[in-house]
Amino acid sequence: MSKTIYTERDIDDLARRGVKEITMTDEIYVTDIARERAEKLGIALRVAATPAAPASELPTVPRENTEQLVSQVKADVIAKLGPGVDAAVIERIVRRVVGQLEIRN
Repeated sequence: MSKTIYTERDIDDLARRGVKEITMTDEIYVTDIARERAEKLGIALRVAATPAAPASELPTVPRENTEQLVSQVKADVIAKLGPGVDAAVIERIVRRVVGQLEIRN
């Protein structure tokens, strides 16, 4: 499957046609300049929702590994999002998700 690449010119064309939102998927790439243009023109770039895994498909985590898992996932998310992210918020989110996993003794 080929990727769709939006440039600044594409964003201008979409704005003229009245587009207010672009749903971002793995097949869509927006250049940095196009992203800035979309923001300026009020076009929202929304990440497509991915379906949640059924509870029966969630992994189990040994209780003794919970803190290690939280620390590693938190570090990975912060590395991916950059230093401007609030580490306390990321930790709360990670703890909530890990708390939903089945914890084994």
